[in-house]
Order: sequence, then C-alpha cells, then structure tokens
Amino acid sequence: MKKIMFAGLTCAALLVGCQTQPKETEEPVVINPTAQKVVYSGMLPCADCSGIRTTLTLYRDQFDAPTRFQLREEYLEGSKVGLTAVERGDWSQDTRIQSERQMELYTINPETPDAKRQYLRDAVNAVEQLDQNGELIESNLNYRLLRK
Repeated sequence: MKKIMFAGLTCAALLVGCQTQPKETEEPVVINPTAQKVVYSGMLPCADCSGIRTTLTLYRDQFDAPTRFQLREEYLEGSKVGLTAVERGDWSQDTRIQSERQMELYTINPETPDAKRQYLRDAVNAVEQLDQNGELIESNLNYRLLRK
C-alpha cells in the first residue's frame, strides 16, 4: 500500500512539474536601426612635435543616446609615431547656436573638468575642436576632424 501511495505521489509531482507557466507579457524593446559608432579623424597641430594624428570614436546606444568614446592620439616625430595616447570615457551631446546656426556640441569627459574637451559639429562630416573655454580656436592651423 505504501508503494502504491509513493508511486502515486511521485507521478503527481512529475505531472505538476511538467505544467507550463503562463508567459508574462513584456513590452517589446524597440532597437534603433541607426545605432552606431561615429569616427572622426585628422591631423591636429602640435607645439613640440610634427602633428597629432587624432581619431575620435563616439558610440551611441540602441536608442541613439551618447554612451562611450575613445580618443586615440598619435604624436608624430617626423613621419614616425613617437607616443600614442588612448583615452576612454563618457560623452554628452548638447545644442549650441553659433553664427545664427544650430549645431551639435560634443563634450568628452563632461563630468571631469580637467579632462573635458569639446568639439563642435559644424558640418555634416566634420567636428571642430574647441579651446578650454569652449570657444573656436582662432588660428590658421587646422583643428578639424573629418568623419570617416
């Protein structure tokens, strides 16, 4: 009798365990098909070297919001790379009115004043590096990075 009761309880436990639970309804996550990374590069001037080969990569999440950046700077000695610096961190995007035009302002390391740098997107395919005060650099030298 105990064997029959044990077998019955075992079968009941197995049957209860096999039942499927109703699935919870979740909102579908909408993924932005344009989510991507944007790369700007160019040769920036250097006071004590031949130039700084610069590559700025800006990453956005699936909702097209700024996430991370990578800034790669290669300090050239003649035609050779003397030193390479790579910086990573967060970045933000704002809007700025410049010369009566609305432009995008990219700030890397926005939470760290000593490491903060700003770039003004002044064309569809280019950004201009700004000075420490967030102003355009008045110079005959090139401070523009082009989109790859």
